[in-house]
Amino acid sequence: MNRVSKMMTAAALALAAAAGGYGLLSSRGSDAKTLVGRLWIERIPRDDTDQIELMVMLADEPIGIFRRTSQFEGSYALFRYELRGSDKLQLLFPQDKSKHEVAFDARPCDAKGFDYCLDLSGAPRGAAKYYSRKEWEIDASDPAALEGALRELVDELRASPPEP
Repeated sequence: MNRVSKMMTAAALALAAAAGGYGLLSSRGSDAKTLVGRLWIERIPRDDTDQIELMVMLADEPIGIFRRTSQFEGSYALFRYELRGSDKLQLLFPQDKSKHEVAFDARPCDAKGFDYCLDLSGAPRGAAKYYSRKEWEIDASDPAALEGALRELVDELRASPPEP
């Protein structure tokens, strides 16, 4: 199993746990629809020990996860979110009960082999910029299907990795 595969498998397990059987809604506004229900990745890792940021926000139950990971170790933080218009979020981290106002810009783009770009401002964790692909939509209603979908993404990355 290569480094990307191991990282994505670890991410799949964390995301499946976070999903807890929650499903995906598609009735959000244009920016929010792009933001939620999608795997976001900071960049492709350079080597086995390179730590990168992943983020997912589910739609049916407004929960999400920031995950910092390499092939060998990682950490995560779960959060609840509330959309505030077409470009703002409020994040609540249950562990420390902190609340954060976050500005976001989720949009189609053509950058580094990715189809979507996300800029976050004001988040206490994660990266300031993320990328995603059209195929990286996450339906978290079935944790086994979620893990399978993430494994397919790993195969796709191995076949045609985006530029680092």
